[in-house]
Amino acid sequence: MVKYIFRRVLLLLLVVVSVMVIIFTILYFTPGDPAKSALGQDANPESIAAFHAKYGLDKPYPEQLARYLYKAIFKLDLGYSYMMKSPVSMELATRIPVTMKLAFWAVVLSTLIGIPLGVICSIRQYSFLDSLATLVTLLGVSMPTFWTGLLLILAFSVHLGWLPSMGASTVSEMILPIVTLSGSSIAVIARMTRSSMLEVIRSDYIRTARAKGQKERVVIMRHALPNAMIPILTIISMQFGALLSGSIVTEAIFSISGVGRLMLEAINLRDYPVIQGGVLFISVAFCLINMAVDILYAFIDPRIHVK
Repeated sequence: MVKYIFRRVLLLLLVVVSVMVIIFTILYFTPGDPAKSALGQDANPESIAAFHAKYGLDKPYPEQLARYLYKAIFKLDLGYSYMMKSPVSMELATRIPVTMKLAFWAVVLSTLIGIPLGVICSIRQYSFLDSLATLVTLLGVSMPTFWTGLLLILAFSVHLGWLPSMGASTVSEMILPIVTLSGSSIAVIARMTRSSMLEVIRSDYIRTARAKGQKERVVIMRHALPNAMIPILTIISMQFGALLSGSIVTEAIFSISGVGRLMLEAINLRDYPVIQGGVLFISVAFCLINMAVDILYAFIDPRIHVK
């Protein structure tokens, strides 16, 4: 187990460094000058040159990349925001808890609804409930996040006045953003649970358990569902990472001061260090979640042996 975790950590570091190189390269060769965004389009050449010298933008690409990697890896320094005039790590530290809170509760809601819905559809295959759930999940996958958020605001904030349409500091303010984020995840988890359960409940050991006279509830919950959890856990972990990145649109719609909104503002202002820091956070979180799920496999399924 220790060797496996060590290998996974090394792989995680390799992935993170690769992401850092890719995002830095993309932003470096992106047309536009962050100096003009920070100083204004009418800035004189002397001010632009001074801005480039201050942030090292006048150096060649290899030198800029090497400096960025060295500071980020060995000093945990993600740079300095051009617009907010503060360290990127400080800006992220104040906003990461908000984004993590939204993504966590969204994936909890998706799991609590998606898994039972998928189980019910699998044991009631081709029934009216199964067909209705299939239709609803297809709508959930097809609806864009921004459209779902706007519809929820119009329905529950504008017309009914039940819930606030901005912020995420109170429980009532978090309801609409969490529902918006979890809409597509519920559909994905439910469909995966249904498919995995259908494969398991047709197995010989399930027929044997039923032949021994065990109650259907016991057969499903004790024998079928635990053996169907491996692909379900995989999709849940992937959805958690997707919710972190998907929060960009949701936070913009509901005016939430999280990492997503910070990145969106940074993109509009060409604040490259903030963009790099936000992408790095999402990448690291995604890798850590996947590594945790991989380790969890060995405890859930005894057939998996970690060497």
